[in-house]
Amino acid sequence: MYSEKLARLRRELTLMDATGAVFTHSDAVRYFTGFESAMDGWRLPEPMSGVYIPTDSQKPIVLLIPEASLISLLVAERESQPIFYQSIATFDLLNFCVTARAEDVYLKLEQAVGERLGHFAAQIEGDCQPDIIAALSKLLSARGTTQKLIIYDDMRVALRVHESVGQHFGDAFDALFRVRAIKTADEIEIFRQSGRKADRVMAHTVKQLAKGKVWAQIEKSVAHFMIDEDITPLPISPLLFGGTYDLAFKPELFRTLFETPFEDRQIVILETQGEYKNVWIDINRTAHIGDASAEYKEQHALVKHCFDQVIAALKPGNNSAEICRRVAATAAQNLDAPGKLLLIVHSIGAVPLESPVAFPSTGLAATEGFTIQPSMILSFDCLYFGSKLGPTHMENVFEITTNGAQSLYQYPLDLIEV
Repeated sequence: MYSEKLARLRRELTLMDATGAVFTHSDAVRYFTGFESAMDGWRLPEPMSGVYIPTDSQKPIVLLIPEASLISLLVAERESQPIFYQSIATFDLLNFCVTARAEDVYLKLEQAVGERLGHFAAQIEGDCQPDIIAALSKLLSARGTTQKLIIYDDMRVALRVHESVGQHFGDAFDALFRVRAIKTADEIEIFRQSGRKADRVMAHTVKQLAKGKVWAQIEKSVAHFMIDEDITPLPISPLLFGGTYDLAFKPELFRTLFETPFEDRQIVILETQGEYKNVWIDINRTAHIGDASAEYKEQHALVKHCFDQVIAALKPGNNSAEICRRVAATAAQNLDAPGKLLLIVHSIGAVPLESPVAFPSTGLAATEGFTIQPSMILSFDCLYFGSKLGPTHMENVFEITTNGAQSLYQYPLDLIEV
Protein backbone atom coordinates (compact mmCIF):
# COMPACT_ATOMS: atom_id res chain seq x y z
CA MET A 1 0.00 0.00 0.00
CA TYR A 2 2.67 2.53 1.01
CA SER A 3 5.00 1.93 -1.94
CA GLU A 4 2.28 2.93 -4.43
CA LYS A 5 1.41 6.09 -2.47
CA LEU A 6 5.07 7.05 -2.15
CA ALA A 7 5.73 6.51 -5.85
CA ARG A 8 2.86 8.85 -6.76
CA LEU A 9 4.03 11.45 -4.25
CA ARG A 10 7.59 11.32 -5.52
CA ARG A 11 6.38 11.90 -9.07
CA GLU A 12 4.60 15.03 -7.82
CA LEU A 13 7.73 16.15 -5.95
CA THR A 14 9.85 15.69 -9.05
CA LEU A 15 7.45 17.78 -11.12
CA MET A 16 7.64 20.53 -8.49
CA ASP A 17 11.45 20.28 -8.33
CA ALA A 18 11.10 19.69 -4.58
CA THR A 19 13.65 17.76 -2.57
CA GLY A 20 11.07 16.38 -0.14
CA ALA A 21 7.80 16.80 1.74
CA VAL A 22 6.91 17.26 5.40
CA PHE A 23 3.47 16.18 6.60
CA THR A 24 2.26 16.95 10.10
CA HIS A 25 -1.54 16.72 9.79
CA SER A 26 -2.59 13.50 11.50
CA ASP A 27 -4.54 12.24 8.45
CA ALA A 28 -1.52 12.70 6.18
CA VAL A 29 0.89 11.09 8.66
CA ARG A 30 -1.44 8.12 8.94
CA TYR A 31 -1.88 7.98 5.16
CA PHE A 32 1.83 7.64 4.42
CA THR A 33 2.99 5.71 7.51
CA GLY A 34 0.02 4.15 9.28
CA PHE A 35 1.04 5.93 12.49
CA GLU A 36 -1.79 7.09 14.75
CA SER A 37 -1.54 8.78 18.11
CA ALA A 38 -4.14 8.46 20.84
CA MET A 39 -3.71 12.21 21.19
CA ASP A 40 -5.03 12.83 17.65
CA GLY A 41 -8.50 12.54 19.12
CA TRP A 42 -7.81 15.50 21.38
CA ARG A 43 -7.96 17.76 18.28
CA LEU A 44 -4.97 19.76 19.52
CA PRO A 45 -3.94 22.83 17.49
CA GLU A 46 -0.32 21.64 17.28
CA PRO A 47 0.88 18.51 15.45
CA MET A 48 1.59 15.44 17.55
CA SER A 49 3.58 13.65 14.85
CA GLY A 50 5.10 14.15 11.43
CA VAL A 51 6.84 12.44 8.54
CA TYR A 52 9.62 13.63 6.23
CA ILE A 53 9.55 11.99 2.79
CA PRO A 54 12.56 12.75 0.55
CA THR A 55 12.15 12.76 -3.21
CA ASP A 56 15.18 10.50 -3.49
CA SER A 57 13.98 6.97 -2.73
CA GLN A 58 17.50 6.04 -1.60
CA LYS A 59 17.21 8.39 1.37
CA PRO A 60 15.28 7.38 4.51
CA ILE A 61 11.70 8.31 5.31
CA VAL A 62 11.74 9.79 8.82
CA LEU A 63 8.89 9.44 11.29
CA LEU A 64 8.77 12.24 13.87
CA ILE A 65 7.08 11.30 17.15
CA PRO A 66 7.24 12.18 20.84
CA GLU A 67 9.87 10.06 22.54
CA ALA A 68 7.18 8.72 24.90
CA SER A 69 5.26 7.44 21.86
CA LEU A 70 8.01 4.98 20.92
CA ILE A 71 5.95 2.29 22.63
CA SER A 72 3.22 2.97 20.03
CA LEU A 73 5.37 1.26 17.40
CA LEU A 74 5.45 -1.90 19.49
CA VAL A 75 1.70 -1.76 20.15
CA ALA A 76 0.94 -1.32 16.43
CA GLU A 77 3.23 -4.22 15.59
CA ARG A 78 1.46 -6.46 18.11
CA GLU A 79 -1.90 -5.50 16.58
CA SER A 80 -0.62 -6.53 13.12
CA GLN A 81 -0.65 -2.92 11.95
CA PRO A 82 3.07 -2.13 11.74
CA ILE A 83 4.13 1.45 11.05
CA PHE A 84 6.03 2.24 7.84
CA TYR A 85 9.19 4.37 8.22
CA GLN A 86 12.95 4.04 7.78
CA SER A 87 14.27 6.29 10.53
CA ILE A 88 12.93 8.06 13.62
CA ALA A 89 13.34 11.55 15.07
CA THR A 90 11.94 12.28 18.52
CA PHE A 91 10.81 15.34 20.46
CA ASP A 92 9.45 16.11 23.92
CA LEU A 93 5.73 16.42 24.64
CA LEU A 94 4.59 18.16 27.83
CA ASN A 95 6.38 16.22 30.57
CA PHE A 96 5.40 12.79 29.25
CA CYS A 97 8.88 12.06 27.93
CA VAL A 98 10.54 13.03 31.21
CA THR A 99 8.20 10.66 33.04
CA ALA A 100 8.85 7.89 30.53
CA ARG A 101 12.61 8.21 31.10
CA ALA A 102 12.30 8.04 34.89
CA GLU A 103 13.71 4.92 36.51
CA ASP A 104 11.31 2.25 37.72
CA VAL A 105 13.21 -0.47 39.57
CA TYR A 106 10.11 -2.67 39.65
CA LEU A 107 9.53 -2.66 35.91
CA LYS A 108 10.46 -5.96 34.33
CA LEU A 109 9.77 -6.23 30.62
CA GLU A 110 9.51 -9.54 28.82
CA GLN A 111 12.69 -10.23 26.93
CA ALA A 112 10.93 -10.03 23.56
CA VAL A 113 9.36 -6.67 24.48
CA GLY A 114 12.66 -5.26 25.65
CA GLU A 115 14.37 -6.41 22.47
CA ARG A 116 11.75 -4.82 20.22
CA LEU A 117 11.88 -1.55 22.11
CA GLY A 118 15.63 -1.64 21.78
CA HIS A 119 15.21 -2.20 18.04
CA PHE A 120 13.00 0.88 17.71
CA ALA A 121 15.27 2.99 19.92
CA ALA A 122 18.25 2.11 17.72
CA GLN A 123 16.50 3.72 14.76
CA ILE A 124 16.31 7.14 16.42
CA GLU A 125 18.47 9.84 14.84
CA GLY A 126 20.36 11.98 17.35
CA ASP A 127 18.93 13.41 20.56
CA CYS A 128 15.35 14.08 21.58
CA GLN A 129 14.48 17.69 20.65
CA PRO A 130 12.37 20.14 22.69
CA ASP A 131 9.51 20.19 20.15
CA ILE A 132 8.56 19.07 16.66
CA ILE A 133 9.79 22.31 15.03
CA ALA A 134 13.22 21.85 16.59
CA ALA A 135 13.23 18.21 15.47
CA LEU A 136 12.36 19.15 11.89
CA SER A 137 14.88 22.00 11.83
CA LYS A 138 17.69 19.75 12.99
CA LEU A 139 16.65 16.98 10.60
CA LEU A 140 16.52 19.18 7.50
CA SER A 141 19.71 21.06 8.40
CA ALA A 142 21.56 17.77 8.78
CA ARG A 143 20.42 16.79 5.29
CA GLY A 144 21.53 20.07 3.73
CA THR A 145 18.10 20.89 2.30
CA THR A 146 17.70 24.47 3.53
CA GLN A 147 18.25 26.06 0.11
CA LYS A 148 16.11 23.45 -1.64
CA LEU A 149 12.33 23.27 -1.84
CA ILE A 150 10.50 21.32 0.86
CA ILE A 151 6.70 21.27 0.66
CA TYR A 152 4.48 21.16 3.77
CA ASP A 153 0.84 20.44 4.51
CA ASP A 154 0.92 23.02 7.33
CA MET A 155 2.22 26.48 6.45
CA ARG A 156 2.54 27.36 10.13
CA VAL A 157 5.05 24.54 10.54
CA ALA A 158 6.80 25.60 7.32
CA LEU A 159 7.13 29.19 8.50
CA ARG A 160 8.56 28.22 11.89
CA VAL A 161 11.15 25.90 10.32
CA HIS A 162 12.04 28.68 7.87
CA GLU A 163 12.50 31.10 10.77
CA SER A 164 14.67 28.56 12.55
CA VAL A 165 17.03 27.43 9.78
CA GLY A 166 16.03 29.37 6.65
CA GLN A 167 14.42 26.37 4.99
CA HIS A 168 12.93 27.16 1.53
CA PHE A 169 9.31 25.97 1.58
CA GLY A 170 6.16 25.50 -0.48
CA ASP A 171 2.58 24.21 -0.16
CA ALA A 172 1.92 20.46 -0.36
CA PHE A 173 -1.88 20.69 -0.42
CA ASP A 174 -2.50 20.28 -4.14
CA ALA A 175 0.08 17.53 -4.60
CA LEU A 176 -1.19 15.65 -1.55
CA PHE A 177 -4.77 15.60 -2.77
CA ARG A 178 -3.78 14.50 -6.27
CA VAL A 179 -1.98 11.56 -4.68
CA ARG A 180 -4.81 10.72 -2.28
CA ALA A 181 -7.51 10.87 -4.96
CA ILE A 182 -6.27 7.60 -6.51
CA LYS A 183 -6.89 4.70 -4.14
CA THR A 184 -4.69 1.64 -3.74
CA ALA A 185 -6.12 -1.87 -4.04
CA ASP A 186 -5.95 -2.24 -0.24
CA GLU A 187 -7.84 1.02 0.27
CA ILE A 188 -10.51 0.03 -2.26
CA GLU A 189 -11.08 -3.25 -0.44
CA ILE A 190 -11.68 -1.35 2.81
CA PHE A 191 -14.12 0.93 0.99
CA ARG A 192 -15.99 -2.14 -0.24
CA GLN A 193 -16.21 -3.36 3.34
CA SER A 194 -17.44 0.07 4.41
CA GLY A 195 -20.20 -0.16 1.79
CA ARG A 196 -21.59 -3.29 3.41
CA LYS A 197 -21.39 -1.55 6.77
CA ALA A 198 -23.22 1.51 5.41
CA ASP A 199 -26.06 -0.65 4.11
CA ARG A 200 -26.47 -2.20 7.55
CA VAL A 201 -26.50 1.21 9.23
CA MET A 202 -29.14 2.53 6.84
CA ALA A 203 -31.30 -0.54 7.35
CA HIS A 204 -31.07 -0.07 11.12
CA THR A 205 -31.86 3.64 10.83
CA VAL A 206 -34.97 3.01 8.76
CA LYS A 207 -36.21 0.48 11.32
CA GLN A 208 -36.13 3.22 13.97
CA LEU A 209 -38.48 5.50 12.03
CA ALA A 210 -42.15 5.61 12.94
CA LYS A 211 -44.90 8.03 13.77
CA GLY A 212 -44.42 9.25 17.34
CA LYS A 213 -40.67 8.57 17.42
CA VAL A 214 -38.36 11.40 18.52
CA TRP A 215 -35.28 12.25 16.44
CA ALA A 216 -32.92 12.35 19.43
CA GLN A 217 -33.83 8.74 20.26
CA ILE A 218 -33.08 7.68 16.70
CA GLU A 219 -29.71 9.46 16.72
CA LYS A 220 -28.67 7.63 19.88
CA SER A 221 -29.77 4.28 18.50
CA VAL A 222 -27.87 4.83 15.23
CA ALA A 223 -24.73 5.93 17.09
CA HIS A 224 -24.82 2.82 19.27
CA PHE A 225 -25.35 0.59 16.25
CA MET A 226 -22.41 2.22 14.44
CA ILE A 227 -20.11 1.68 17.41
CA ASP A 228 -21.12 -1.98 17.57
CA GLU A 229 -20.24 -2.20 13.87
CA ASP A 230 -16.75 -0.74 14.54
CA ILE A 231 -17.76 2.56 12.95
CA THR A 232 -16.87 5.89 14.55
CA PRO A 233 -19.95 8.14 14.24
CA LEU A 234 -19.72 11.67 12.91
CA PRO A 235 -19.14 14.12 15.79
CA ILE A 236 -22.26 15.83 17.16
CA SER A 237 -24.63 13.47 15.32
CA PRO A 238 -24.30 10.26 13.28
CA LEU A 239 -26.80 11.74 10.83
CA LEU A 240 -25.73 14.87 8.97
CA PHE A 241 -29.08 15.72 7.40
CA GLY A 242 -30.96 15.10 10.61
CA GLY A 243 -34.61 15.48 11.44
CA THR A 244 -37.64 16.47 9.43
CA TYR A 245 -38.19 19.15 6.84
CA ASP A 246 -40.15 22.25 7.86
CA LEU A 247 -39.88 24.78 5.00
CA ALA A 248 -36.15 25.23 5.68
CA PHE A 249 -33.45 23.24 7.41
CA LYS A 250 -32.76 24.70 10.83
CA PRO A 251 -30.98 25.69 12.99
CA GLU A 252 -28.12 24.83 10.61
CA LEU A 253 -28.24 24.35 6.87
CA PHE A 254 -28.00 20.58 7.03
CA ARG A 255 -29.20 19.66 10.51
CA THR A 256 -32.51 19.94 12.33
CA LEU A 257 -32.70 18.93 15.95
CA PHE A 258 -36.44 18.60 16.46
CA GLU A 259 -37.53 17.06 19.76
CA THR A 260 -41.20 16.73 18.82
CA PRO A 261 -42.51 13.31 17.76
CA PHE A 262 -42.74 12.48 14.06
CA GLU A 263 -46.12 13.06 12.49
CA ASP A 264 -47.84 11.78 9.37
CA ARG A 265 -46.65 13.16 6.02
CA GLN A 266 -43.32 14.43 7.36
CA ILE A 267 -40.21 14.01 5.19
CA VAL A 268 -37.12 12.69 6.91
CA ILE A 269 -33.64 13.02 5.39
CA LEU A 270 -31.29 10.20 6.39
CA GLU A 271 -27.58 10.80 5.78
CA THR A 272 -25.57 8.56 8.04
CA GLN A 273 -21.90 9.39 8.29
CA GLY A 274 -18.94 7.96 10.15
CA GLU A 275 -15.53 6.36 9.74
CA TYR A 276 -14.81 2.67 9.30
CA LYS A 277 -11.13 1.66 9.36
CA ASN A 278 -10.29 5.32 8.67
CA VAL A 279 -12.44 5.62 5.54
CA TRP A 280 -15.54 7.76 5.29
CA ILE A 281 -19.09 6.41 5.07
CA ASP A 282 -21.52 8.72 3.25
CA ILE A 283 -24.98 7.35 2.38
CA ASN A 284 -28.16 9.39 1.99
CA ARG A 285 -31.79 8.34 1.56
CA THR A 286 -35.21 10.02 1.82
CA ALA A 287 -37.96 8.70 4.08
CA HIS A 288 -41.63 9.66 4.44
CA ILE A 289 -43.73 9.15 7.56
CA GLY A 290 -46.88 7.46 6.31
CA ASP A 291 -47.92 7.08 2.69
CA ALA A 292 -46.51 9.71 0.32
CA SER A 293 -48.71 11.47 -2.21
CA ALA A 294 -48.55 10.49 -5.85
CA GLU A 295 -47.14 13.94 -6.58
CA TYR A 296 -44.26 13.51 -4.12
CA LYS A 297 -43.54 10.00 -5.43
CA GLU A 298 -43.29 11.49 -8.91
CA GLN A 299 -40.81 14.09 -7.62
CA HIS A 300 -38.69 11.37 -6.01
CA ALA A 301 -38.69 9.46 -9.30
CA LEU A 302 -37.56 12.58 -11.20
CA VAL A 303 -34.68 13.15 -8.77
CA LYS A 304 -33.67 9.50 -9.06
CA HIS A 305 -33.69 9.85 -12.86
CA CYS A 306 -31.24 12.76 -12.54
CA PHE A 307 -29.16 10.64 -10.17
CA ASP A 308 -29.05 7.76 -12.67
CA GLN A 309 -28.12 10.09 -15.52
CA VAL A 310 -25.05 11.35 -13.65
CA ILE A 311 -23.98 7.84 -12.61
CA ALA A 312 -24.15 6.63 -16.19
CA ALA A 313 -21.57 9.28 -17.11
CA LEU A 314 -19.19 8.66 -14.18
CA LYS A 315 -16.48 7.26 -16.42
CA PRO A 316 -12.74 7.85 -16.72
CA GLY A 317 -11.91 10.86 -18.85
CA ASN A 318 -15.09 12.80 -18.08
CA ASN A 319 -15.14 16.02 -16.04
CA SER A 320 -17.12 15.67 -12.82
CA ALA A 321 -18.69 19.14 -12.93
CA GLU A 322 -19.54 19.00 -16.63
CA ILE A 323 -21.52 15.79 -16.09
CA CYS A 324 -23.64 17.54 -13.46
CA ARG A 325 -24.13 20.65 -15.61
CA ARG A 326 -25.48 18.55 -18.50
CA VAL A 327 -28.01 16.80 -16.26
CA ALA A 328 -29.01 20.10 -14.62
CA ALA A 329 -29.72 21.55 -18.07
CA THR A 330 -31.78 18.57 -19.25
CA ALA A 331 -33.37 16.02 -16.90
CA ALA A 332 -33.52 18.42 -13.93
CA GLN A 333 -35.72 20.83 -15.87
CA ASN A 334 -38.71 18.57 -15.18
CA LEU A 335 -38.60 19.49 -11.47
CA ASP A 336 -40.72 22.30 -10.00
CA ALA A 337 -37.62 24.35 -9.17
CA PRO A 338 -34.73 23.02 -11.31
CA GLY A 339 -32.24 25.43 -9.79
CA LYS A 340 -32.81 23.87 -6.37
CA LEU A 341 -31.28 20.56 -7.44
CA LEU A 342 -27.75 20.32 -6.05
CA LEU A 343 -25.51 17.92 -7.97
CA ILE A 344 -21.93 17.46 -6.82
CA VAL A 345 -19.34 14.74 -7.36
CA HIS A 346 -16.49 14.73 -4.85
CA SER A 347 -13.65 12.42 -4.01
CA ILE A 348 -13.94 10.71 -0.66
CA GLY A 349 -11.49 9.03 1.70
CA ALA A 350 -10.15 9.41 5.22
CA VAL A 351 -11.65 12.89 5.13
CA PRO A 352 -14.94 13.76 3.37
CA LEU A 353 -13.40 15.78 0.54
CA GLU A 354 -10.25 14.67 -1.27
CA SER A 355 -10.96 16.32 -4.58
CA PRO A 356 -7.88 16.62 -6.81
CA VAL A 357 -8.29 20.29 -7.66
CA ALA A 358 -6.35 23.34 -6.57
CA PHE A 359 -6.98 24.87 -3.16
CA PRO A 360 -9.65 25.83 -2.12
CA SER A 361 -10.94 22.55 -3.47
CA THR A 362 -14.26 22.56 -1.59
CA GLY A 363 -15.47 25.34 -3.87
CA LEU A 364 -13.76 24.39 -7.10
CA ALA A 365 -14.73 20.72 -6.92
CA ALA A 366 -18.32 21.64 -7.72
CA THR A 367 -17.79 24.48 -10.20
CA GLU A 368 -14.67 23.44 -12.11
CA GLY A 369 -14.66 19.74 -11.35
CA PHE A 370 -11.87 17.30 -12.11
CA THR A 371 -11.07 14.55 -14.58
CA ILE A 372 -12.38 11.20 -13.41
CA GLN A 373 -9.76 8.43 -13.30
CA PRO A 374 -9.81 4.70 -12.58
CA SER A 375 -9.36 3.73 -8.91
CA MET A 376 -10.99 6.90 -7.63
CA ILE A 377 -13.64 6.56 -4.95
CA LEU A 378 -16.29 9.20 -5.66
CA SER A 379 -19.33 10.33 -3.72
CA PHE A 380 -22.27 11.75 -5.64
CA ASP A 381 -24.74 14.04 -3.87
CA CYS A 382 -28.12 14.49 -5.59
CA LEU A 383 -30.05 16.79 -3.26
CA TYR A 384 -33.29 18.52 -4.19
CA PHE A 385 -34.29 21.45 -1.98
CA GLY A 386 -37.60 22.33 -3.65
CA SER A 387 -40.15 23.89 -1.30
CA LYS A 388 -43.41 23.01 -3.09
CA LEU A 389 -43.43 19.38 -1.93
CA GLY A 390 -40.32 19.29 0.25
CA PRO A 391 -36.84 17.87 -0.32
CA THR A 392 -35.73 14.63 -1.94
CA HIS A 393 -32.16 13.54 -1.29
CA MET A 394 -30.02 10.58 -2.29
CA GLU A 395 -26.29 9.87 -2.27
CA ASN A 396 -23.99 6.91 -2.86
CA VAL A 397 -20.25 6.32 -3.00
CA PHE A 398 -18.80 4.70 -6.13
CA GLU A 399 -15.67 2.83 -7.15
CA ILE A 400 -14.47 4.04 -10.54
CA THR A 401 -13.33 1.22 -12.81
CA THR A 402 -11.97 1.39 -16.36
CA ASN A 403 -15.55 1.07 -17.67
CA GLY A 404 -17.59 3.21 -15.30
CA ALA A 405 -18.88 3.43 -11.73
CA GLN A 406 -19.85 0.65 -9.33
CA SER A 407 -21.87 1.61 -6.26
CA LEU A 408 -20.39 0.58 -2.92
CA TYR A 409 -23.87 0.81 -1.38
CA GLN A 410 -26.69 -1.58 -2.28
CA TYR A 411 -29.44 -0.20 -0.06
CA PRO A 412 -32.31 0.70 -2.44
CA LEU A 413 -32.66 4.30 -3.59
CA ASP A 414 -36.47 3.99 -3.60
CA LEU A 415 -38.51 6.33 -1.43
CA ILE A 416 -38.77 4.91 2.08
CA GLU A 417 -42.34 5.00 3.46
CA VAL A 418 -42.83 4.07 7.12
